[in-house]
Amino acid sequence: MRPYLVIAACVASSVAGVSCATTYDASRAPSTAAVTTTTEPTGAVEDLLVRLGDTALGLSTVMIEGGDSQAVAAQIAALWAAARPEVQARRPDLIEGFDINVAKCTTAVQFKRAADADKAARNLQALVAATLG
Repeated sequence: MRPYLVIAACVASSVAGVSCATTYDASRAPSTAAVTTTTEPTGAVEDLLVRLGDTALGLSTVMIEGGDSQAVAAQIAALWAAARPEVQARRPDLIEGFDINVAKCTTAVQFKRAADADKAARNLQALVAATLG
């Protein structure tokens, strides 16, 4: 038998032997889902945008420290939803950039990528500065 076939057979059998099954224990699952509420932020668009930028800057820290990053991402989205109509009226050219970076904050939380949250926060800070002039 050729030596490379023997090696390939050994590798294949060891890989097959390493795999294991995961068992889900339904009794350990929480019986009720946690309920979170988000209220619509109000205030002047300038204040909303400043809060948006500041909140986005803190997102990666919350993620790294194991805090409630989903709540922070939801707050960022709520702040943007409240400020968006006024930004649309003032600077429609910046809407796409805000939309993309607010979504990037949510995606960063979803995939646990604090560096992506930092990048989105820097972009949002630049967009806030451009909006407020």
